[in-house]
Amino acid sequence: MGLVLGLLSALVWGIAGVTGSLASRRIGATNAIGWAMLLSMVAAIPLALLSGAPGRVDVRTALWVLLIAACMLGGLVCVYAGVRYGSISVVAPISATYGGVGALISIIAGEPVSALIIASLSLAVAGAFLAAKGEAVTPGQQYSNQRIAALLGGGAALAWGVQLWAGGQIQDDLGASWLVACSRLIGVVVISLPLLARRQLIVDRTAIKLAFVAGIGEVIGFTLYLRASAYGIAQAAVLTGQYGTVAALIGVAVLKERLRGIQYVGLALIIVAVIGLSIG
Repeated sequence: MGLVLGLLSALVWGIAGVTGSLASRRIGATNAIGWAMLLSMVAAIPLALLSGAPGRVDVRTALWVLLIAACMLGGLVCVYAGVRYGSISVVAPISATYGGVGALISIIAGEPVSALIIASLSLAVAGAFLAAKGEAVTPGQQYSNQRIAALLGGGAALAWGVQLWAGGQIQDDLGASWLVACSRLIGVVVISLPLLARRQLIVDRTAIKLAFVAGIGEVIGFTLYLRASAYGIAQAAVLTGQYGTVAALIGVAVLKERLRGIQYVGLALIIVAVIGLSIG
């Protein structure tokens, strides 16, 4: 069951990443995030209520939640902006190396880190470099700068890595479902409501549908991960960490993104690195 839940989580997160990216290409990163935050509350609030009352609620908890929300939004901005410069099949796998950032923070904090983690980090850097080489070609889509896209993917990995670390500091106190709901509520307050107040939230039916799938997918994907982790955290991390692989495959198979051979080598190295980071 853990295997099935983990694979479902990766699939849902991968689809969410692609649909959110496509919404961004239509209405811009800020509007796509605004709609995704707003619409995702349809799932986030009921899941939080079903999980029971939140745990510890104080100033310390609030500060951690603010940090987590800021990192979540920062990562989304990087990914959604990145796919306007380059291909989804490059940005998504690079952003999926956020586990390596969490490992780096552990190293800085003085925690023991395995040789596998260090090797995987090196492999992720090499893979990201190769994945950014050259320009991808997609019928009907022009990419202005694949290297900037790759850098933004790295920025998302950095932001989400800090989010992952911070979440570990507070998750047991507040509760995972409440943490997700609160962080996304902050996203609504910071991005969605100001856009609505200024009447700048673009109404594009196709983009709204894509953002809805992205927002709900992000919430459900995390919930599936939590269920999968009950059967083994390492296995769940390995499987769900492949959301970038799912997004890349969708980009190549469905969106017809065409990459150079060396970029495929880079993506393969990133996939191996994500697995290593999850296991290590």
